[in-house]
Formats: sequence, structure tokens, C-alpha cells
Amino acid sequence: MYIATHMKLETYKGIEFVRISEMPEAQQALIHESLDKSKIIKILRDQVLLNDCIQAADYQEWLGVAKKTAQESPAMSHASGELRLAFE
Repeated sequence: MYIATHMKLETYKGIEFVRISEMPEAQQALIHESLDKSKIIKILRDQVLLNDCIQAADYQEWLGVAKKTAQESPAMSHASGELRLAFE
């Protein structure tokens, strides 16, 4: 599994967020499995509804937990195939 640690932050009306659709597919699946659904927000920008946004602070919190879990559970990588973390 690949967890992107540097996602492109977008800002709209002072709200910093990342888009789930911009993440690698494996990370999208992990987000949908492990992130509290109330953390996924909708933003109407230029008449377009972005319904897959996570505020930057919530994403950073989730990322910290995901990295810690992956480091504490190396056996998971054998069960699921491959575990790759990118720390830049």
C-alpha cells in the first residue's frame, strides 16, 4: 500500500483541503475504510460541487495515525501484498 504524504493543498475561502480523488487508489480505499465520514466535506466552488474534500488538519491527523499503524503492524504488509510508505 502506498500512502502519499504530500498531497496538493487547495484553498477556497480560507479553507485548506485535499481531494480524495487526487490520491492514489489504494489510499482512497484506505481513507474510505478508516476515516470518520463526517470528516469528508463538500465545497461548492465556481458552481462545481467538490464532494470528496478533507480539511488539511483532518488529513494530517489521519495521516499520522495511518503511518503509525503501518509502522506498528509490519505483518500487515505480508498479508496484503506490499506496504510502501513515501516520506519526503
